[in-house]
Amino acid sequence: MDLNALLHGTRWDFETFGEYLEALERVRPCANVAVLAGHSTIRTAVMGEEASTRVEPTPEELATMQGIVRDALRAGAIGFASSFSPNHSGWGGKPMPSTIASEAELRALAAELGQARRGVFVMATGARATAEFMESIAADTERPAFIVTVLTMYNQAQPARALEYYERCAQAIARGREVCIHTSCQPLSFDFSLREPYILYSHDAFDAVKAAPPEERARIYKDPVFRKRFRENLARPKSGILFYGDWSQVELEGVPVTELAEDPLEFVFDRPLDTQLVAKLFQNDDAGVAPLLKHPAGVIALSDAGAHLIYFCDAGFGLHFLAHWVRATGTFTLEEGVRRLTSEPARRYRIRDRGAIVAGNWADLVLFDPARVGVSGLEKRSDLPAGGIRRVRAPIGLHGVWVNGLCVFDGAQHFRESAGPGRVLRAFDS
Repeated sequence: MDLNALLHGTRWDFETFGEYLEALERVRPCANVAVLAGHSTIRTAVMGEEASTRVEPTPEELATMQGIVRDALRAGAIGFASSFSPNHSGWGGKPMPSTIASEAELRALAAELGQARRGVFVMATGARATAEFMESIAADTERPAFIVTVLTMYNQAQPARALEYYERCAQAIARGREVCIHTSCQPLSFDFSLREPYILYSHDAFDAVKAAPPEERARIYKDPVFRKRFRENLARPKSGILFYGDWSQVELEGVPVTELAEDPLEFVFDRPLDTQLVAKLFQNDDAGVAPLLKHPAGVIALSDAGAHLIYFCDAGFGLHFLAHWVRATGTFTLEEGVRRLTSEPARRYRIRDRGAIVAGNWADLVLFDPARVGVSGLEKRSDLPAGGIRRVRAPIGLHGVWVNGLCVFDGAQHFRESAGPGRVLRAFDS
């Protein structure tokens, strides 16, 4: 994410989780919003800068973190979220705080869901939190648990791995433990450059790169020691990372770099820092992805709509689902496709009075043309605070969007009065 945009754009008029929800309500958004209490944020609030360097909190710090989760659930959090992902790092290359936390700490915080008898647990699991680990938390808390990881995405290098994850979750569900997987319905591709090579950061060779200012990275890339270390990383890649070393997945101007050079690594790192590359990493084969989308242990989700804004934009995944998986491939009927995008996630996340057109529900409606619905390609904009860059996509075949009964988009133009119709959702089904 763009640091300057965050520094200039964040309105820091809150301290507690409850005050954060109140700040969102003052904004009066156009969309309805539900918020997860985040492990890394809570850890940082209690442990300060040591949250990214010290594994064990003191007993007093852990008790304080538990209290914050407890208060967040009382204030209206939809649940608790954490990450063990090796791909998640912060400014200067420091790991995101939750990624270094112990299993005992995570369990202590997740236990608050069971105590409250409400809320869902969502985790970017990486390789540390297996399906069996997530099942144990679901069993301890008696709350739904959701897995988010590239390990559950179809990858041609390991074609059987993703479906195996789904089957293990299905077995947990059969045992009465609700463990589901966030399933991405569109290819996971990153636009990146060597100035900001996010997809490579989980490799040890990039520790120095993450810590260096962008203008110094060209010097690091030229170092034969760096290139040798990166080759060693690719020869023995960690589990759960983004790039496993298949250079045929990396393209320059639409051409795989394997077709441009005998040694793709040397070719890529000889390019100027701002050379735009595209890495098409996961979910790129329909035959491999369709069984995941249809699997009962999956829920269509995972847009990353607000994160990694300089690399990609997965917002609009629902429109892609309707265009590709309903209309183009016929993998789902229109009725089933709509259900998978609306009432099913509302039910699994315990969001009440949403997801179905029935008397008494909130009027959240999208009107689209089934013959045209879709989403555009990426467009680069510099309209974030401080000129921050993001990538956006436009809807196709969309006639209107109504939130709580008020039209906020007519297919071409957004409508925003002084106050939007969106609500901060605070009450959920048990």
